[in-house]
Amino acid sequence: MNSNPALARWLVALRALVPFGALVAAVALTGMPYGIPFFGPITPFFALIGVFYWSVHRPESIPAIVIFAIGVLQDLITGGPPGSVALLLLLVHAIAVSQQRILLGQSYLVEWAGFALIAVGAALVSWLLACIYNTALIVPWHFLVQALLTVALYPAAAAMLTPAAKWSRAPEPI
Repeated sequence: MNSNPALARWLVALRALVPFGALVAAVALTGMPYGIPFFGPITPFFALIGVFYWSVHRPESIPAIVIFAIGVLQDLITGGPPGSVALLLLLVHAIAVSQQRILLGQSYLVEWAGFALIAVGAALVSWLLACIYNTALIVPWHFLVQALLTVALYPAAAAMLTPAAKWSRAPEPI
């Protein structure tokens, strides 16, 4: 029995902020300097992992305005074309939500394969947007390598996000 309603309200608010906090952390990881030569252009797209995960497992927890803000934040941190990541993340969110029943009703490998398809598609869209923004044909290899690294890291990221999703979904204490 909960004897402190104020504490219960704070706990509910904290649980509601878990997906947003995870996405901000993902953007910070993407923008962090790792000190590895030539790693910048192929840094895994951690925000893509987060948006896909939350869109499949708790779509109500990340409204479009939050996804847009996360995308703009990543554009500001990484110096990308303004709005490109925001557009890309909104597209990923829409696709993931539309395929949620298919992805959740299958084995984890199906979810991972779905993420892989979306990540490669996102890399293609990123490459096209970069070509348009720079008005030049850019070599696509670093976009592909970034997608492959992102896909390879999805299982570890999902394993870390799953307990957070369960905790943030926990019933309100009575």
